[in-house]
Amino acid sequence: MMYTVEINMKKVKKKLVDSGVKTHLKPLVTVSVKASTPDEACANAIDKVLREIKENKRTARVIELVKDIRHEISVVKVRRK
Repeated sequence: MMYTVEINMKKVKKKLVDSGVKTHLKPLVTVSVKASTPDEACANAIDKVLREIKENKRTARVIELVKDIRHEISVVKVRRK
């Protein structure tokens, strides 16, 4: 089943900009993911956003940043498509 998940990135925007990341800088990021439950959709969406941040700029600083911000970003809304 497909889900649309909105993720709050406000808390980590400054850290992303300081690290030179140029993706997912909006306050709310919307991601579509496949999952069997809403909880799984939230986890998959967060993983997808973090993976895209890593792919955008592959440096040791960004890899450490991704580990740190995992617990600072939060899910705002989950909707089934």
